[in-house]
Amino acid sequence: MSNAVIYARYSSDKQTEDSIEAQVRACRDYAANKGYNVIDVYADEAISGKGSKTAQRAQYQKMLRDCKKGEFDTILIHKYDRIARNVGEHVNLTAKLQEMGVELIATAQDFGKSNEAKIMRNLMWALSEYYIDNLAGEVRKGLKETALKGLHTGGVAPFGYDIVDQKYVINELEAEYVRKIFVAAMNREGFTDIIKELSERGITGKRGKPIKYTQIYEMLRNEKYTGVYAYSVTEEKNRADRRTKPNAIRIENALPIIIDKAQFNEVQKIMSERKQTGKKSNYLCSGLVYCECGAKMHGMTSKRKGHSYPYFYCSKRCGAPVVHMEDVDKAAKKYLTSLLSDENQTRISKALRSYKGAEKERIDDFKAILKSRIDEKQRRYDTLMNNLSSGVLPAEVVADIGAEMKLLKDEIACLQATEPPKDYTVDQVKNWLDTLKNSPNTSAIHLLINRIDVKNKTEFNIQSTLNSVLCETGCGGRT
Repeated sequence: MSNAVIYARYSSDKQTEDSIEAQVRACRDYAANKGYNVIDVYADEAISGKGSKTAQRAQYQKMLRDCKKGEFDTILIHKYDRIARNVGEHVNLTAKLQEMGVELIATAQDFGKSNEAKIMRNLMWALSEYYIDNLAGEVRKGLKETALKGLHTGGVAPFGYDIVDQKYVINELEAEYVRKIFVAAMNREGFTDIIKELSERGITGKRGKPIKYTQIYEMLRNEKYTGVYAYSVTEEKNRADRRTKPNAIRIENALPIIIDKAQFNEVQKIMSERKQTGKKSNYLCSGLVYCECGAKMHGMTSKRKGHSYPYFYCSKRCGAPVVHMEDVDKAAKKYLTSLLSDENQTRISKALRSYKGAEKERIDDFKAILKSRIDEKQRRYDTLMNNLSSGVLPAEVVADIGAEMKLLKDEIACLQATEPPKDYTVDQVKNWLDTLKNSPNTSAIHLLINRIDVKNKTEFNIQSTLNSVLCETGCGGRT
């Protein structure tokens, strides 16, 4: 009899039909019917399934550590969303468990162990995510109109401006201090005297709080003072980009000017001298690359003469030469272009539409993804509301928070009105596949590529996860 453990989780303080008890009961029933000996139960309560929250799941982390002891070879869960909410997380977990000889089974979504069942499930999950993301993008299109007119989109105006009929107008008293602050920064002087003068005259920030160094720093980085209107439809993933807004809607001379561009740019140079941060490289194929000796290759970055050189090396140190990550990524992208040809896209589309083994579960998965997106945005909205309530944020941040909260509310309303499609059309599936083909990211690479074998440093043999779906078309690739 095979030994198994049970993992259960719920992400809300409210108990539901999928509560811990119900999940454990369903898993025990499955174990009894299939002949598994349950030796332990791991349960995390009121913890999100989102990737960033994984580290906070104490029982989940304990279970992964216990996997290495070899006391069980199967993990039973009720549904796949109890473990993770997206394909990338599932792929990473599956790879870890395979290395330890442990199998993961969702008792309510057990479609067998065939290659077709596995890949169809992953493709369905990824397609559901794409479909929901695409709908959210449609909502954002409508929100651009206000921004394109250079009008205020919500929240509190930056220090130095007032809002009249949704338009920015200069508050002359505040603007005079904005100019003093920029002059002090140009002359590399401190701001102690300015802060003291503001306090003595009873001049506060837009939220009625005293102006401190944090607020001054935000003013010095605020491009609106040069007349530039910048509005980000979506939040940047990189924290530094949230301030510079590289992908924002930008309209020159849309606002009344307080600081000229030359002075603003000079201040930016002075401030940037204090701290330089390098952009983190994003390599696509980590975890998929194998040496010609059969061992997995690990990533590493070498720094020489101020330059960084990321590469893969054999984990067993067999003597094979290192391989540049950039070369592997280029080969993977080229392979995906070939794999997702028009002919193969048609085959994949037909396979997805004809796959009926998980029809009910496909709808359940869609609803689970939809709910997780709504919950995630609601948590973000609640966090922003708490931040606003603190009353200690600078004016620029408050304005951005107001705009983001409005965007979140609109997106939540759109998601709540979304119904799962009865069936994905060929066009919908092909549009999704075209997106993966034209802009392959880490999730797409791990969804469609199973393994990359390196030979002679520059020769790559790539195996697809779609072997059983594409059949005679040939899914291995050599570049």
